[in-house]
Amino acid sequence: MDAEVVREWFDRRAAESLFSGAVLVWREGRPVFEHAAGLAHRGFRVPATTRTRFGVASVTKLVTALTALRLVDRGVLRLDQPLTEVLAPEHQPRALTAEHTLHHLLSHTSGLSNYHDDDDTTWASYTSCWDRIPAYHVRGPADLLPLFADLPAVSPPGAVYQYSDANFILVGLAVEAATGRSFADVATAEVLVTAGMTDSAFDERDLEPERLATGYLVTDEPAEKWRSNLYSVPGGRMPDGGLITTPPDLARLLDALAGGHLLSSRLTTAMTTPQGPPSDRLEQYGYGCQLVVEDGEVTIIGHSGADPGVAALVSRYQAASTTVVVLCNQDRGAFPATQYLAREFGLRDPRA
Repeated sequence: MDAEVVREWFDRRAAESLFSGAVLVWREGRPVFEHAAGLAHRGFRVPATTRTRFGVASVTKLVTALTALRLVDRGVLRLDQPLTEVLAPEHQPRALTAEHTLHHLLSHTSGLSNYHDDDDTTWASYTSCWDRIPAYHVRGPADLLPLFADLPAVSPPGAVYQYSDANFILVGLAVEAATGRSFADVATAEVLVTAGMTDSAFDERDLEPERLATGYLVTDEPAEKWRSNLYSVPGGRMPDGGLITTPPDLARLLDALAGGHLLSSRLTTAMTTPQGPPSDRLEQYGYGCQLVVEDGEVTIIGHSGADPGVAALVSRYQAASTTVVVLCNQDRGAFPATQYLAREFGLRDPRA
């Protein structure tokens, strides 16, 4: 691997508006390659650097799941406990039954409706949420309940795997109910501090967190006309996608998870093992953790994230004990960058 050639690849992509962000290849607790390209803020022409912080959308679910599972380890919550016994009545969706448990939420097998249409290949369904509830009013998990609380279930609990952000809104509410504290405060204490993620936080976006990159929505227009995601994402502190972080912090998180430093061995295994109905799919799901499964063996663990103005992918290649982190402040570019880095560093990645 020629590091200069890899840097030039990213710089060319950035010059063509195909990439903006920071990347990291991490092994044995340290970076073996890191680079940043593009602009963290287009208006002020601020370049992205390896110290820039990014919104990471659903990569947050790793932290949310770990927060809940640490409470399970201590007996504060149970995976098989009916959510009707945990959530306050005003926080229970109409379709919630005594059969629904934390297991179903963390594994995306609840069958409860999402608050937006995940099959929509544009941002229209997601951003239309903020026509009903202004994004600046969304400061905690309960604020999103009106978007899905009255929707019918789409399948019985445990029947099928169906990814849904609403599941993790309810996980956040379960954490709050069990602890009497805000989800963001509990997640910070339980996971961010414990894993040594000193550059990460659940900050509110309009407080202008230090070194946070502005996200930009990719369109067919010239890049200088791309809009920021100022009006397109919630104000902050959300369990389904509110984390602000850096590539090294996410690499530390994956090290801590894989090394068994955050959970008991039982729950570490459970989080990184498929939890849905039996499947032969390449990509499956554990507890808040996306998995690549080949011939029954989990070969990659991590999570992706996509929001307006955000593309992120965190992948730990188990056999090589190597983590690749790609964080973008535009909603394209994370997957091809990950695939390129995997090839250059000799990491097998069967995802296409």
